[in-house]
Amino acid sequence: MTDQLLENTILLFVAVDPIALIPIFASLTKGLKNQEIKKIYIQATFVSLIILSLFWLFGETVLNLMGISMSSFRIIGGLFLIAIAFQMVFEQRQDRRQNTAEVAMDDSSIQSIAIFPLSIPLIAGPGAMTAALLLAENRTYEPVDFILNFLPILVVVLLAGIAMWLSAQLSKRLGPTIITVVEKIFGILLGALAIEFVVAGIIESFNLTF
Repeated sequence: MTDQLLENTILLFVAVDPIALIPIFASLTKGLKNQEIKKIYIQATFVSLIILSLFWLFGETVLNLMGISMSSFRIIGGLFLIAIAFQMVFEQRQDRRQNTAEVAMDDSSIQSIAIFPLSIPLIAGPGAMTAALLLAENRTYEPVDFILNFLPILVVVLLAGIAMWLSAQLSKRLGPTIITVVEKIFGILLGALAIEFVVAGIIESFNLTF
């Protein structure tokens, strides 16, 4: 159970990538008052938690209504996460996130920053939604198991909130080089976990035995 909890937390952590939020949040909120910054990161954290929780709770039901098996979703979700991992390793994801943030500053008011781009797509993006849905596959309604299965979502979203809270200080202390290195390491970890999902999905879909 401890190993599964750790694996789920790592999967969601690298999908959300709170560390990559640090320079983006700092640039988004540059020049704003402390009270405005506080309001933005609290709202972004809350909205992201709601979105990922809904995917975790009802995502599998939606798939069943559409006639999509979890093994099929595990394969396509794993492939999608591999694509994200590739972007993380080769720095494409950070560039895309930064471009998204810049567009949002031009076209949106300060009040909407918490929703777009922070909550969607930077925190509760497609990769995080996919990870939340994959977590739910092993969910049971026994109280302890239920809480432990949900715990990675709560922990990672709160870490994203803490990263935004500390963004100004952390961005200066870590620097772009360290953030880039960490991003690449997380990309490799995400890629390895994603391949495990693809392989498991193929084995289940075709009833393979080894």
